[in-house]
Amino acid sequence: MAFLQRERRERVRANKLALSYLSKHKSLMFPTPPRVIDLTAIPIRVKVLIRFSNALYLLKQMLKKPQKITSKQVAERAGVSQTTVSFVLNQTEAANISEETRQRVLNAVRELNYVPDVMARSLARGRSNNIALVLSKPHRQVFLDEYLPSILTGLNEITQQSGFRILVELVNDPGETNAYERLIHGKEIAGMLVNPNAMTPSDIEQVVTATKAHFPIVALNYVHPEIYSVSVDKLGGTRTVLEHLIKLGHRRIACITYAPPEHLPPRGRLNVYRTTLEAAGLAFEESLVQYGAYDPETGYTAMKSLLATEQFTAVYAMNDVMAFGAITAAHEAGLRVPEDMAIVGFDDIRLARYCTPPLTTVHEPDIEHGRTAGQMLIDLINGIMPAEKHVRLATRLVVRQSCGAHLNRQSSP
Repeated sequence: MAFLQRERRERVRANKLALSYLSKHKSLMFPTPPRVIDLTAIPIRVKVLIRFSNALYLLKQMLKKPQKITSKQVAERAGVSQTTVSFVLNQTEAANISEETRQRVLNAVRELNYVPDVMARSLARGRSNNIALVLSKPHRQVFLDEYLPSILTGLNEITQQSGFRILVELVNDPGETNAYERLIHGKEIAGMLVNPNAMTPSDIEQVVTATKAHFPIVALNYVHPEIYSVSVDKLGGTRTVLEHLIKLGHRRIACITYAPPEHLPPRGRLNVYRTTLEAAGLAFEESLVQYGAYDPETGYTAMKSLLATEQFTAVYAMNDVMAFGAITAAHEAGLRVPEDMAIVGFDDIRLARYCTPPLTTVHEPDIEHGRTAGQMLIDLINGIMPAEKHVRLATRLVVRQSCGAHLNRQSSP
């Protein structure tokens, strides 16, 4: 503001001086074209002021915001109506827009660098264009979670196509008993994805109540009869990797979870761990279970505790990050992986193939998970009922060196 006030003052001053000087020296005005000034005859002081004034004026013009391209201009460029432009950008299938017309509109959008006004579209639709990804875990753990970037990648692919934006909300205050109600009734979001790692019964009740009231909600990796969900078959993946270790001859297999026992998701996998061992005629031993807390340090600590008190030949870590910590602890204890100790993980994050040795793990389709959940949520927002209320994505075993399968093959006749 001070800059603009100074610019105006200097321009007024320079103009007054120049006009005052020219009024006394009319011979400096050329007859044609009118009001062209012969600068060579003007004193240096006046010329400096004029040039400074002009420089400020040009700078002001450069700082001006460019004129916003409107949908009307897009429509004129494409030779269609504004309504047609709206139908194309909002992917309104019922409008039956021809492919040739759609391409003309999209070409005009690219040529003009048109960016839709999100606020205007929200007002036109009568709802927010935001969807929330709600994470119920401490802030520090969010930044350590390899799962989140992949989920966001898939989710972002869908939201960009549909004109929605993603808001990431962290809910981790035990004293806040109505966090989900606050988000739902705040009118800032059109729908919600929930990741119930540490949801309390009260949280789940709030989500169920909102779902019954037709507020669009999709749960990630949590199946409840009232809530739409997209999950990965973690139980099947757990069974597969444990059976793989059992086939390799292991009889005492330890387990390191990725979360404390009070958290919901590990409980189902612990139950599969128990039943898979028992189905193979192996005893479940509580002392072979250690609880991690999302980061590799806790996987390292859990492995050290196991090595100090138990005898075992293999470890099932509930995620790859826990496995990394376990491998480090094994190496420090003088154990060779996999010759002395087989270690497997879960998730198949990008680093899994590059650790030493490369990690045998269970691949989760995390990007597809985010994409599928995002599409289900946007369908619900648009009043489209998904074909399935609960979608389950398959996992697959990825065998690398840390399990020792290659050693068995080499020793086979």
